[in-house]
Amino acid sequence: MSVIAPKFRLGYLVKGITDNIFWIIVLLTLIGIPVVQIVLIYIDFPVIDGEIWNPFRVFDAMTHPERALPLVKNFMQTDLFKVVAFPGFGFAALIAAAVIFVERKMLAKLQLRVGPFYCGKVEGILQLMGDGLKLISKEIIIPAKADKPLFWAVPVLFAATAGAFVALIPVAPGWVVADIDLGLLAVFAVIGFFPIITILAGWASNSKFPFIGGIRALYQMVSFEIPLILSLLGIVMLTGTLNLSEIVESQSFFPWIVFMPIGAIVFLFVYLLNLKGFHLICLKQKVKLWQAG
Repeated sequence: MSVIAPKFRLGYLVKGITDNIFWIIVLLTLIGIPVVQIVLIYIDFPVIDGEIWNPFRVFDAMTHPERALPLVKNFMQTDLFKVVAFPGFGFAALIAAAVIFVERKMLAKLQLRVGPFYCGKVEGILQLMGDGLKLISKEIIIPAKADKPLFWAVPVLFAATAGAFVALIPVAPGWVVADIDLGLLAVFAVIGFFPIITILAGWASNSKFPFIGGIRALYQMVSFEIPLILSLLGIVMLTGTLNLSEIVESQSFFPWIVFMPIGAIVFLFVYLLNLKGFHLICLKQKVKLWQAG
């Protein structure tokens, strides 16, 4: 039996939008504004440059942007801005998107392809947005016998661990979320959580195939951690500190890669191998995994 789709009518769409706007205005007028007025009585407003910034000052700054500069400057110094925007999740997401786009275009050139092209007028620049929307709209599939609380907790743990890693990286002078004296040691400690979370992800699904994949990823991460740590010990010996900000500042006049080219090559090779190239050197192990599966 065929079903005929209803004909689209612009009038119904406009009527629905206007009705929603009307009820939103009515509810905000009758409920929202009185509630806000009551809540404002118990809130201590911030004092910036000797002036109390209440909601009316904020609305005034929205209509006159030049008056909002003190508020923006003060907000940029808060921990919330550093965690959410720069150098936190927002900055890391933009860098990751740019690196992925450049990687796809370079791989396409190596393989005599075009790569992302049609989505967006400039070299398919909007392809990343399309991929992100596709990822968000994917269906969440949970195995029937999975440990559901742990299955839901693993992605949160991954995001939290990645956020802790980003928080330790100094991207500019004074722009680091957590500037601690043992920064490099803390990076190694955060990296050590990824294998544990990976094996938990495979075990939580209660299926042998994800569990075998988790064990394989665990072997991969652990085997590459040792040369990764050893390649960075020379930097600690040269600078005499574990603080990442001080290590970066010590290279302002002369880069340490000149004195430690082998360590830099080992670090870059091991890091890239850990991300992309492990499948090239473990073909024999794959046969054993197929037999186990």
